[in-house]
This record gives sequence, structure tokens and C-alpha cells, in this order.
Amino acid sequence: MISIQNVRARRPPLALASVSLEWGPGVHSIIGGREDGGALLLALLAGIALPRAGRVRVLGRSPALARKEVARIPLEPSLPDALRVDEMLGVASRLRSEAVRDPAERLAELGIQALEKRTVRSLSRGEARAVSLAEALTSTRVRVVLIEEPITWMDPRAAGLVAEALRAKARMDGAIVLTTASARDAHELATDHVVMDRGAIVSGPTFTDPRFSDLRRAQLVLVSPDEADARLLAAGLARDPAVTALTQEGVVVRVRGHDAVGVARAAASCAVKAGAEIVEMRWESDPSSDLRAAWTNAPAAIHPPPAQGGTEKIAVAPRTGSEPEPAS
Repeated sequence: MISIQNVRARRPPLALASVSLEWGPGVHSIIGGREDGGALLLALLAGIALPRAGRVRVLGRSPALARKEVARIPLEPSLPDALRVDEMLGVASRLRSEAVRDPAERLAELGIQALEKRTVRSLSRGEARAVSLAEALTSTRVRVVLIEEPITWMDPRAAGLVAEALRAKARMDGAIVLTTASARDAHELATDHVVMDRGAIVSGPTFTDPRFSDLRRAQLVLVSPDEADARLLAAGLARDPAVTALTQEGVVVRVRGHDAVGVARAAASCAVKAGAEIVEMRWESDPSSDLRAAWTNAPAAIHPPPAQGGTEKIAVAPRTGSEPEPAS
């Protein structure tokens, strides 16, 4: 379905050096920071960037000829601000030459049907990414889905449903390629993995390696608008089997479990059932630091990526207006 042969490309500050990959149906991950070139690789597959050398084929064609069957979800999706969500989905169906379907049914795939009548400009970044992903996963024409950080900056209602939704699309002969700096997310979401370091593919340990066992213990920080909502969340999550430890301090609830996706799903489900609001949901530690630590005792051929600052966030406050997409 996807073939990349000896590709070199540059889109400052990102670059790729002689990359070759073959992917068929399934969920595939590229592990590395954005500066390592994964975002540029997705842009090449989407046909919005061109290689300097080598060949890229998607569904047996050049990416430009396969665009109706390819969906890309960047960190900041570009959606028509003036439309409502249901209108946007209808426009997308017509552009892909497929039958228009019930928008609420499509959004329900990721638990975000409540967004149906919202205007695109009113959506938070996490909501906009969830809508973009729902469009891609429920399209009857889309066979290739390209997504940066599927759990990061994602609406909390959708975060816990992403893993199964990606697998369901893959079972329908779809190819999903995701990029992430989190070994934990890669392990939970994908079935095979490559590691990128500064524009090159490097070999690395598999996820059966015991060095990755600690990455499966996820700790999430949930921030509510007030202490009452935080108490509701804490009370609900304390009864969830996916949660192994929990603390609440003011508007902040910290949750730990053995399964990152399971903990995110539990938080989203609890928020809906309790009628509590989550305004921010983030990993307590930088998962890319965990990955570099796991590489410490790896073979000498593995080069840890450059340091990345900040924490990995899943949801943020609503946008105040239209924001440009970051350079791929």
C-alpha cells in the first residue's frame, strides 16, 4: 500500500536522509520527536511535500493521485472555520466523491457526536483533531490515514477510543501511519515500529524488550475547572479497574495505571458519566525522556534523539481564533 524507496527530502528545519520503508494494511508507528523527520515523512505521503530524490508510492500511485483516499491529521488541523461540523463532514464527503452520511453517526465513532452543530471556529485544538480523525476513520474512500501524535492534543472524550478505532480501520484493509515521541503510545496503538533519529531510520529494541515494561505504567494529570468537578472525577476513577493509584489536590487529579490507553479511556468515560469537565489532560512526565532512558543499554548502533522539552499534553483550552498549521 505504501512504498518509500531511498527518499531524501528537506523542508526546513526538517530533513530525511535516504529513507526506505514498505507498509501494508495495519497500524504502523514512527517513533521520534517532530524534529527527527516523522512529520515530513507524513507530508510526503500526503503529497504536500516533494522528495529531492527517491520514489514515494501510495496505493500504487504518486501521492498527488491518491489524495482522495488519503487523510492526514497534523497537530493543528486546517478546517473551514465558517462551517458547522456537520456541514464540514458533508463537504468532505463530496470532495472525496462518496455518499454523504449521518454526521452524528460518524462522530460517534470517537464519542464526539455532541460537536455536530458546533462551528469549526469554536472548537478547541483537541476537538478539531478529533473531528478530523473521525472524518478519516469513517470515510468509505479513505484507505490511508496519516496522523501525528494520535493521543496528544486529542479531545479527552475521543482519546480512550482512538486505539480501537485505528484497529477497526486497519481491519478494513486500511493503513494507518502514526508518528509519536512516546514509546508508550506507540506500544498501545501500533503493531510494528521504526525509530527515527535526525532524519534517518535507526534500529531499536522491540516492545517485547523488558526495558519497555515501565513505559506501560501511565500517569495522567487531569485538570478540572473547579474542585467540585475534580472530586467527581476522583470518586468515579477510584472505582475503575484500569486505575491502580489516584490522588486529588484541588482541581488536579493524578491517575496511574498499567495501560496508557486504558487510563485515558477511563478518564473520558468517567467525565461523561459524572458530568464533570476536564480542561486539560497530560502525561506527568515527558515520554520521550523515558524512551531515551530505555535506550541507555541498547546496542551501540542506536543513537538517542536530541533532547525535547515540555510535557506531552492531550487536551488544551479552546482556540481564540484561526491558527496556522505548523510547517511540516
